[in-house]
Amino acid sequence: MPEVAVMGRFQPFHWGHFEYLTEAGRHSARLTVGITNPSVERTRHTGTDPKRSSDEANPFTYEQRSAMISTSLARLTPHLRPRIVPCDLRSPATLRSSLGACDLVALTVYDAWGREKQALAEAAGYDVLVLWQRTEKLVTGTEVRRRWRNSLPWDHMVPSGTAETIRSLTG
Repeated sequence: MPEVAVMGRFQPFHWGHFEYLTEAGRHSARLTVGITNPSVERTRHTGTDPKRSSDEANPFTYEQRSAMISTSLARLTPHLRPRIVPCDLRSPATLRSSLGACDLVALTVYDAWGREKQALAEAAGYDVLVLWQRTEKLVTGTEVRRRWRNSLPWDHMVPSGTAETIRSLTG
């Protein structure tokens, strides 16, 4: 059975990410989730989207994001039990080292950053499947973080596993 990999920051894991992972899971029961920007030292800085590497855009640790994903998927799609790994996008070599011998990388493309990730995965030697190319996102992490920071309603934008993880951090 082929192994499909996906990658994203998941800052935090929201309903748009859930759609992405479940669609990738339709292509194989063996799914690897690569969490990008897993640490400050392994963060890709890019001109196509410079804000994505800022501290403000990355408030949750790798471990917190992994918990958001695993808890959410266990509740909503118990058949989908992905392997979750830190994913280093700084070069094709570090990407290949992060994801390993996956058969296919599934991506979504919304903008120049999506096209850059596609080129990076191809340069790392992966076959790439673009699940969809859109101009609008269902939900954005930026909006979830803005609402969370300003004490506005945000939990409807994320699966319950994510809401639970975030609430455990803020008491």
